[in-house]
Amino acid sequence: MKLGQKASWYAQRLRAMSVGEIGRRVIERWGRAAEPAKLKKLSRSPWDGTFTDFPKLPWRERVPQELRKQLAADAERLVRGEWELFGWRSIEVGAPPCWHRDATLGVVIDPEVPARKLDHRHLEHGADARAIWEINRWSEMTRMAMHSALNGDVHAIRVAQLWLEDWCDRNRPGHGINWTSPLEAALRLMNFCWFDALVRGCNDPELARRQDELTARIVPVHAWWIWRRRSFGSSANNHLIGELAALVMAITRWPALARMTSSVMHVRELLERDFLRQFATDGGNQEQALHYHLFAWEMGWHAAAAVGGLGGEVPDRMRKAAQFFIDVAETSEPWDYGDSDDAQVLPLALKRCRAVGEFRGWLLNKPEGASLRFWMGAPPAGLKATARSTWHRYVESGQAVWRDARWTVRADASPLGFGAMAAHGHLDALHVSLWFEQHALVVDPGTGAYYSDPALRAQLASWEAHNGPVPLCGRTTPRRMGAFLWADHHDRPAVEISDDICVMRLAHEGGPVQRAVCAAQGQVEICDNVGDAQEHVVTWQLAPGWTIEKTGGQAFVCSHEEGLRVQGLFNGDAISGWETVEREVSPHFRELTRSLAVRIIFKGTLTTLWSKAG
Repeated sequence: MKLGQKASWYAQRLRAMSVGEIGRRVIERWGRAAEPAKLKKLSRSPWDGTFTDFPKLPWRERVPQELRKQLAADAERLVRGEWELFGWRSIEVGAPPCWHRDATLGVVIDPEVPARKLDHRHLEHGADARAIWEINRWSEMTRMAMHSALNGDVHAIRVAQLWLEDWCDRNRPGHGINWTSPLEAALRLMNFCWFDALVRGCNDPELARRQDELTARIVPVHAWWIWRRRSFGSSANNHLIGELAALVMAITRWPALARMTSSVMHVRELLERDFLRQFATDGGNQEQALHYHLFAWEMGWHAAAAVGGLGGEVPDRMRKAAQFFIDVAETSEPWDYGDSDDAQVLPLALKRCRAVGEFRGWLLNKPEGASLRFWMGAPPAGLKATARSTWHRYVESGQAVWRDARWTVRADASPLGFGAMAAHGHLDALHVSLWFEQHALVVDPGTGAYYSDPALRAQLASWEAHNGPVPLCGRTTPRRMGAFLWADHHDRPAVEISDDICVMRLAHEGGPVQRAVCAAQGQVEICDNVGDAQEHVVTWQLAPGWTIEKTGGQAFVCSHEEGLRVQGLFNGDAISGWETVEREVSPHFRELTRSLAVRIIFKGTLTTLWSKAG
């Protein structure tokens, strides 16, 4: 980052903070210099490692046979050092892995640099901290332990212990990239809670002895550091839910941790307060990023399991959030809105690449959720499948969804995101996503990467990358100031439902815009009204796998590689031109591909009709 850009980032970051937050951050920064010494002392001090029976693991009950087979196949691959990053990319990480390497680029970050001197947002040679953190969350070790516990193969769990010992040897507390984020420490601690229970459930004295040593090296320093460095103020998004959830789980398992952090009841109260703050009253997540909705929800669920349930309004809010996910998530070919880094909390799904569908299946008590039901028990009561052929509107969250046997329509009338930073929001107001015959057709362009390619990150989150009408000259606000920082917020769009029509309105730079979406009689009609003052552009971004054929003056046919055909027909008051273009999209985190789009320039009104091609 250039000096001027860095100064602008810091100035805007300060604007997002209150006076109290600025003071607290100054004190915290001042105290970081002493952290490595305190962590080193803590890691070598004796502690009471007495543990409870949380989490209650179900391996003595009936195990789905498919789960046994999948765990065995996964463990065999993992022991060889072959991992599947982000749920889609198979890559050789080593055995044990190189814990400080961005395996997607081969860049290694010096593990001996004090963490307080590392800027994880700007690493050498374009490395992305999120790619390094992916192999340091320990879910693969938990997965290996699951295999050992259910299939009676202790070799995998011994290897996992060796790898965790290696991690401790090569990640001195307070040093290196893996001690820069308390959320990353929290994810490790959540996984280690389960790992510890799985190891001890094998009833092997040698495994238990080594586990005692690992627990003493790992648990106290992680818990103390997470509590000390937990997110606050303008940074308190899903990270804080994860940090508090990990502490609830860890203190429940190892009660002695309360003496160096806080009581489990106090941490639980903090988590309850923040869960209600981050999940809207209609169940949507305030961050306006669908993947983080499930991510934060799952962390809350595990914390609730640790303490026998969360109190107050949280259970009802959690149930509403689960229903929101059922209604809004599309599981056959998911394309999320807002940021998505394909993260997982615990490796409980049968297959990570199908986790969205498995979670939705678990919530609805369907067979595809069998693995999650085995590990997590029964889902919240009272959930139901999305009703067909009617709009489901979430007023506070700004989402509306319509489904029938052929089409899924998701309309976005959301604010930019949560808090002053709106960290995970995209400029997707008035965007409409379409699925036809369970195949993604018109999509959100995705996230790409967080730190390795700032230009691409900004592009995929921009107004122009989404299909809401945008002035041909563009919009300059809100401005992205960094990977997780916006300088402004646009006004909250309005959304109304009348019969089969969803109407969204946005008043912003370039004048008011209205979009009406009508889904009926086997087709979807989208009508945009931008006024006559200036030309606007609508870009219908197709998912990979579709081709476009122009069939007339204002008509085209989209053909899918599996044989589906959809017709697009548009008309309007003053269409000055249209073309097909090729653009980059990101189906998964760190995955980029190119696909086609239809770009239409117009004034006044534009109506686009999508229907099955004959």
